[in-house]
This record gives sequence, structure tokens and C-alpha cells, in this order.
Amino acid sequence: MKTGETIPSEVDLVVLGAGAGGMTAALAASVLGLDVLLVEKTAEVGGNTARSAGSLWVPNTRHSPPGTDSFDQALAYLRATVGNRLPESLARAFLAAGPAMVDFLESHTAVALRAHPYHPDYIATAEGATLNGRVLEALPFDASALGRHFTRLRPPLPEFTVLGGMMVDRTDINHLLNPFGSTEAFRHVARLLLRHARDRMRFERGARLVMGNALAGRLFHSLLQRGATVLYETRCRSLIDRRGRVEGVDLDSPNGGRTVRSRRGVVLATGGFSLHPEMRARLMPRPLPPHTPLIDSVTGDGIALGEQVGGALGRDHADNSFWAPVSVRRRGDGSTAVFPHFVLDRGKPGLIAIDGAGRRFVNEATTYHRFAAAMYAAHEIAPAIPCHFICDDAFIRKYGLGMVRPRGIGLRRAIAEGYVIAAGSLDVLAHALDVPPQALAATVARHNAFAATGVDLDFAKGSDAYQRNLGDPSHGPNPCIGPLASPPFYAIKVYPGDIGASAGLVTDGHARVLRADGTPVGGLYACGNDMNSIMAGAYPGPGVTIGPAMVFGYIAARHAAGR
Repeated sequence: MKTGETIPSEVDLVVLGAGAGGMTAALAASVLGLDVLLVEKTAEVGGNTARSAGSLWVPNTRHSPPGTDSFDQALAYLRATVGNRLPESLARAFLAAGPAMVDFLESHTAVALRAHPYHPDYIATAEGATLNGRVLEALPFDASALGRHFTRLRPPLPEFTVLGGMMVDRTDINHLLNPFGSTEAFRHVARLLLRHARDRMRFERGARLVMGNALAGRLFHSLLQRGATVLYETRCRSLIDRRGRVEGVDLDSPNGGRTVRSRRGVVLATGGFSLHPEMRARLMPRPLPPHTPLIDSVTGDGIALGEQVGGALGRDHADNSFWAPVSVRRRGDGSTAVFPHFVLDRGKPGLIAIDGAGRRFVNEATTYHRFAAAMYAAHEIAPAIPCHFICDDAFIRKYGLGMVRPRGIGLRRAIAEGYVIAAGSLDVLAHALDVPPQALAATVARHNAFAATGVDLDFAKGSDAYQRNLGDPSHGPNPCIGPLASPPFYAIKVYPGDIGASAGLVTDGHARVLRADGTPVGGLYACGNDMNSIMAGAYPGPGVTIGPAMVFGYIAARHAAGR
């Protein structure tokens, strides 16, 4: 594989950005016979995908159980959840190409996917929703196949690993928490530990990759196999625009500047506007979110480049970003850990979220995007940014809390560092959080009554399949509602955190960037968060950023190749 010692002067297609969308575009174009240059401005490939759960929301693929999904059913679901903001032509293009993209990658590359046996769409009661089949994840990947290039793959968030860099998924966690519960669990844990020990003799972290790291690793490995040219630590200064058509790029690399001509065009896949200071201030709600788990290189490069040659930024989104509640902690090396609360704690029985008045303001088991949106809505009435997650000792021992793992692993240190606030009574906890003690006591008592009946009269927690999937199936009568009754009590501070851009460059169904008048900018494509999301600020399922990013990367490659 070429790694940047020599920059070609001319190629068929240039792809800017090596996340899931960019690598899919480069890989598909290469398989289709194009000479591709992949340009990454950091030293590592994988983008935000490598640090994410790595889910792809792609309906009606070969992995959907037979007879459970269709083009029309998926379109009905998008209409029901995105509403009148849905760009119908783009949605149709996505739904038509999605199954073909999955078939293409699995037939021609090292990408291998599976559908989780039970993974409901997020708005589980909407027309067209399914209980499984649409959410795909990469099979675990042995990164030793990357050899010396393993160091070029962006590592996962440290908080998503255990034992010094061993990645684990939900199945692994269940076995690790009860290794002697069955012969299967013991064998699974033994294999994990032995494998990790061998890996650490060769690499700085475990080479058994899961989640987003596995997906990024499989895409990267496929590019390596095809001998694709990848430039690291290289920025695009400008696009070469000749008579309204993009025909190349001006690059700035560690070896100096270089102009590269592109016969078939340029694909923008640089990660979106999220950390561009001016765009962030202009496009995000107030108060501006102070913390994000996104990598620091998503500074709007692609969008700025697209606007310079006439591309139009999308408008009229329900929200310009996608959201999750996050908690924050200082790591030992001085960096800041921003932990997204996706599935491990919010929906479990025995946790509530309170605002500055000591009251619940949201269904804790709702989607992470809706949870953060509820924080902003509640903040207009009472301080809710930040809010607090509250639980008791029984909860934290069983489920953990944020960066504290089940069985209370790491709890003492988290308390000493101030990440977790502990108190022997609710009254003491209220004073520590500066909320009215009587209000907090009344909130907990009311919620404990809901736990007894299984019915949340305030926010209907646990009332649909998605929410119940977040809960504890062994707990009744409602898997999402449990009492806070076993002191000491604990709290962590939680903020809204942006996890990706929704607003981006407007495109057509071929992923071509459009001007304000609707005409294409010749030779310019966009995918991922550089592309205006078909979800228009709604979040109907896990992987609604990565799935469309890969599908439209594939669409862009096919169009550039004349297919």
C-alpha cells in the first residue's frame, strides 16, 4: 500500500476523509476499476466510526429475516419519523441502493456484516417499524491482518475497552460479568483473555476488534488488499474549479504542496461541520454544548470547500445535529473523557434523571437523541443543562453508571475524582447537587410508586419495544422502572453532547453536490456528515449516520465510475 511518500499527479477519483463513508467510496470505486486517491488529514483512518458503536441502519438487506421488511415498509417508517422534512427522492435512492451496497461490499471486500437478533427501530410504535433486521454491525475483526498498518487505525474510546485495550461487545460483557455462570461463559471469557494476552505481546492494544473499530478495520484492510493510495496528515487547501466543474484538488502534505487532477471528480467525506467554530455557533442551539465525543478533526473542511465552489448548505432541519447525553471525566493522562450514554444505564430499572429543581423532566429510556433534545426543552423552564442521573447502591452494583462498571468497579476512584457524587441519604444528596430536598424526595417517592405498578404515569418509560430492549428483561413488572431504595445514593452530571452533523451540503440521489438553484456542481460528491442528512435532524434508528454515509459513498463511486 502506498502511504504518501509519492503523491500522484492525476487519478480518476479523489476522496477526502477516511471515515466509513469515505473509505466505502474509495473502496467501491477501486473495485469498479477506478484509480483512487484517499486523502486523510489526520495520521489515522476510521474517523468517528472507529470510536462509535459502529451500527449501520440499512433496511431490507440480505440480513433482514425473510418477509419482515421491504422498500415500501422502510419508506413508510421514514415518512412517519422524519415527517414532512423527509427528502423523498434521496430517501428512495438510499433505500434502493442500501441492499446493493451491502451485497457489493460483502461480495468483493473483507467487509462482513450481521444483523443483531433483536434490535428494534428507535420509534418502535411508528408505522413501518421493525424489531430486527435493519441494524447491521460488523463481525469481529482480527486486526493482526493489518500488520504494521494497525497503528494507522484510529483506536476506540478507552472507556469502551477493558484490561488495557481489550474491546468487548454486549455478548462479551454478559459473559465477563458472570464467567462461572455456565460452561459457555467460562470458555468465552477464557478465549477472550488468552487472545488478549497474545495480542499485547505484539501490539499496543487488543487486535480483536468489535463495533465501529471492526467496521473501520475491515474497510481499511480491504483498501490495503487493493493497494489503494492513502495520504495521511494531508489537507485539501482548495478544489480546482474549471468552468463550474471540479477537476482536482490542491493538497498540503508533510512533503509540501501538490496539485492532483481528478478525471472523475472529488468526494467530500470529511466528517461535517461539528467543530467548525463559526458553523457551530451559527447552527447549534443555545447554550452551545460544551462537550462532544467527536474526534477533533471534524472542522467543516468539506462543507467549506463545497460552499467555495457553489454548493448549498441544507436548511430546515428539526435539528442541525444529532445528540446524546454525555458525562465528562478527566483521564489520567490529562485528556478529557466524554462518555456517551447510549444503552448501558439510562434505560435500566432504578435510574432517574432530574433537573435543577429536583424533578424528572424526561423518559430516561427514550432515544439518546430525544433525551438530549428534552434537556434543551426543559432548560427553558428550569436548569437542565447539565442534569443529573441518580441511582442507588443496588443499581450501581448491578448495572454500573457511566464510566463506573457493573459491580461498582472503579466506583471508589470515580467518587474521589468527583465524577460520581455519593451520599448516605437523599437529603444529603440533594444538598450536594444544590436541588430542593423536598422536591427530590417527592420525585423519588413518586417514581418508586411507578416501580411497584410498572406504569410511569409521567413519561411512559418502558412503554415500547425499543425502551424495553434497553431495560433489564429479568426485572418486573416493567424492565425499565425500579425503585431507588438502597443507600448510599449516587449521581453524575450529564450534558447534551453532539455526536454528528445533520445539516450538510445538499445533494441529489447520485450524491452530487447541488447549488442553491438545484443544479449539480460538476464532479463534486458528498457523503457522510458532509452531506445533508436524509434524516433532517430526526433520529429514527441506530446507525442512521453510518448507514447512509456508506450507502451514498457507494452511490457516489458508482456514478463517478459511470455505473
